[in-house]
Amino acid sequence: MHHGFFFILFFMIFGTATAQDERYYRQILSGDLPAQIDPLKLSERTQFNVSGPRYKFDLNGDGIEETLIPQKRDGIDWLEIRNSSGTTVFETKLLAWGVNSSIYKLKLVHLNKKAKALLIFLDEGLIQGRRSESTARFFVLTFENNDFSTFSMVEGPHIYHEKEQQREQYWRRDYNVNIYDIDGDGTREIAVQYNHINRIMKYLGKGNWERY
Repeated sequence: MHHGFFFILFFMIFGTATAQDERYYRQILSGDLPAQIDPLKLSERTQFNVSGPRYKFDLNGDGIEETLIPQKRDGIDWLEIRNSSGTTVFETKLLAWGVNSSIYKLKLVHLNKKAKALLIFLDEGLIQGRRSESTARFFVLTFENNDFSTFSMVEGPHIYHEKEQQREQYWRRDYNVNIYDIDGDGTREIAVQYNHINRIMKYLGKGNWERY
């Protein structure tokens, strides 16, 4: 891990909720909702919403902690960020291809003197059929000058890929994710590396990234 960075790792496990889950429906009808369900988020559009553990973290360095809430809404992963008064300042959808997907790690870093990035690591779940395939990737949420109105998110590359096919064909790639100033311009790049495979994300400012 490189000096000068600070990070926070969150490991979390989410249960799978479906409209057919009788156990949850009985708890809803009895008024005894489980702790991970936020009843304020149940709506006509969202048939089922499951909140994971809530994490407190000072994103903008003002001494007041924000709340980061991983969620499942109709089986889709979301991340919601609320300020100290409970107001939602940002929420984003994280699309995954497999089943049992979940956010498993968050990492906050300084890109330069004015820009920060929150890396959101998503286990995209498992795809099964004639083949079995499991993937993970990260998303990058940037903001500048500690201003939450500048939040901007982009999808990053895969950082894990495991695949098993018929005829005992199997392979696995587990990428390293490093953040450092490659070209010496004062802004750190995100480097995703596996053997001789290198994918670089360079921050251009105002939520824009260049990939090479």
